[in-house]
Amino acid sequence: MTPQRSTRRSLLRRAGFLGSALAVGSAAPAVAHDEGRGHRRKDRRPSPVGSWSVTVTIEGVPDVEHAHYSFGSDGQLILQTHRHTHTGIGTWEWTDDGFVYVTRGLRPNADGGLLSELRIRHTARFAADGTFTSTGTGQALDAGGNVLMEVQSTAVGTRFGVDG
Repeated sequence: MTPQRSTRRSLLRRAGFLGSALAVGSAAPAVAHDEGRGHRRKDRRPSPVGSWSVTVTIEGVPDVEHAHYSFGSDGQLILQTHRHTHTGIGTWEWTDDGFVYVTRGLRPNADGGLLSELRIRHTARFAADGTFTSTGTGQALDAGGNVLMEVQSTAVGTRFGVDG
């Protein structure tokens, strides 16, 4: 296997951190979110604020990625995937029919230097059962900012709380 193919395979295997299929752009600005009781906005729309168990399907990758997302009422997002020991950070904001989120995460090489930055952008909508589904793209960039790869992904999130 060539070094380039090995690197691409490694990146695809780890693309789950891209965590929720996304096309990358600059981070969306954090905005304050007016939340009502029960994770709903005052206009009664469901809100992503809270903790979520998420399954991510990445195009071209046979295994799903499992993740936990935490959406803050201030527009911040933290996520962790099951194949990685690092955390991604990002922001989210409302759209007319759901919400959009972007994340970024850094991956080190074997020597502790910067191997790549992962950037994700997804657009999400809520289902009647309270879950969300998001689709988008993710990019891996090398230390010089060059795009190494781009993937499409879909994420499905189920809220969890103190009761499970």
